[in-house]
Amino acid sequence: MQPSPQVPAQPLRLLHLSDPHLYDQAEGRLLGMRTRHSFEAVLERALASAPADALLITGDLAHDEAAGGYRLLRDRLEQTRLPCYCVAGNHDHWPLAHEILGHFAPPSGSIVALGNWRLALLDSSLPGEVRGHVEPAQLSALGAWLETNQAPTLVCLHHHPVAVGSAWIDSLGVDNGEALVTLCADHPQVRAILFGHVHQAFAQHIGRLELLAAPATSVQFLKQSRGFALDTRPPGYRELLLHGNGHIETRVVRLNDYPEHPDLEASGY
Repeated sequence: MQPSPQVPAQPLRLLHLSDPHLYDQAEGRLLGMRTRHSFEAVLERALASAPADALLITGDLAHDEAAGGYRLLRDRLEQTRLPCYCVAGNHDHWPLAHEILGHFAPPSGSIVALGNWRLALLDSSLPGEVRGHVEPAQLSALGAWLETNQAPTLVCLHHHPVAVGSAWIDSLGVDNGEALVTLCADHPQVRAILFGHVHQAFAQHIGRLELLAAPATSVQFLKQSRGFALDTRPPGYRELLLHGNGHIETRVVRLNDYPEHPDLEASGY
């Protein structure tokens, strides 16, 4: 009798959301958009499209550093009944976020397991600053871990470690992003760096390393813009299918039927 062929294991489905910018008040608006409404619409669509294994939110969870946005986020994450991981953004009050979100906001530098994959959760925020920075101690700890662990890994943070082509936001990325990218590129088990902050979808390869941004669940920034400018594209999220052999399939999903739009004349992000 011939042995039955092995059925390949199903890939893990990771939902990557970013930049909710939730407010203390339910009707709080960022540049004309009600961010609670857009976040809940994106989360609902992402969860409805197919069964998910985990949820990642890469920073700027709240816009006004107030408790109400974090409480709403905790309630919604609890309702998903999924492993959910959040990292700090420049708009976040991280001690307050960690107090309210609890295990949904692991300590900076945490390595969490998702099947045979690992997520390395970094903090790129600087108090009182919009730009980002990854402390040398975090880089050193990540490097030491990578030396002894070969599981396929995603490095996750808020700020972008490479230029995305918009001059104004590129001045506000990770100021030591080259060191992070070099570290990841030197360790082939790091398959991708995931980030937000740029409020636009972005994908780039550096060798076999992928650099991937999720669109914001709130307002979108115009691509390839020298100065601050908003985009009319709707909110969305990034989906990643993580295969057991370390291969990644990914796509960006937008809510093309979302009825609300930003105020293109607004400023003050």
